[in-house]
Amino acid sequence: MNIVWGMFLVNSISAVFKVLSVTGTDSASVFVDMLNDIGDAVGLGLILLGLKLGGKSRSIFYPYGTRRALYVLGLIAISIFSGVIFATGMYRVVEVLLGDYEVYSTREAQVFFTVAFAINTLSLFTVYRAVRLNSTNPAIEGTLLDAVSDFFGSALALLVILTANPLLDVIGGLVVLVVILVSAFSIGYKYYQVLVGRSPPRSVMKRILTSVLNLPEVRDVNVFNALMITEDEYMLVLEVEVDRNLDVEDLEALSAKIESTVRSADPRFKHVIVEFVAERREPKTYKEIISELESVPDSE
Repeated sequence: MNIVWGMFLVNSISAVFKVLSVTGTDSASVFVDMLNDIGDAVGLGLILLGLKLGGKSRSIFYPYGTRRALYVLGLIAISIFSGVIFATGMYRVVEVLLGDYEVYSTREAQVFFTVAFAINTLSLFTVYRAVRLNSTNPAIEGTLLDAVSDFFGSALALLVILTANPLLDVIGGLVVLVVILVSAFSIGYKYYQVLVGRSPPRSVMKRILTSVLNLPEVRDVNVFNALMITEDEYMLVLEVEVDRNLDVEDLEALSAKIESTVRSADPRFKHVIVEFVAERREPKTYKEIISELESVPDSE
């Protein structure tokens, strides 16, 4: 079973148990944690839709496929549900602070929430193993952050519901809200970078540029533009200076050689576009490109 499908089912089941628990307690932490699980379930549903759309083959209308649909729907889910959960949870916490408050919970509520916590714990270990096997998949990476936030939020809420400590309840509710915001900004920013077409990490760019410059036929590189289509699919556009005496057959062979060199250096470059120009007398442009790369912080 796909790990995202598994997380969707787990979050849905966990949310059901937490809803049942909320009916037997007035804990703010439990309420906020329940909202988090419901938001996760809906968000994972949208990610599943993105994965389904992303599985469609390339066409003349979508030359690079529709895999970026995952990032679009993931960003929508994060923007909407994280905001709603934070606002609702904050209202609940403020309501608790303004009132004469004591934590009340029934035995049934404690049992239901303990079951939900056990489910969250199991899902965290499952997703962690999946990430170690496929760390470049953005859907899996997003579910890991969800699983981590679910675990810590549920642990705090479980402690509150078992101890009935009002101060801990307020602190727990605020901590869960902060965790939700941090994970939302972390995943959202990563998705945003891909959608706006950010270049791959600096270390990758330098490795590719060096590999191309080491080819004996290449005199200089004037244009070196790369962007992420997804986190494991890159595009590279090159303008390369070559010897004026090379004929068409030589250029075709060199183009294939450059593509092979780039993909050997990093197989994530699925699309390589090479344009050739005759060698010029001006100073070498590749030095400016290297200098620009050095000035950018590495994201990997």
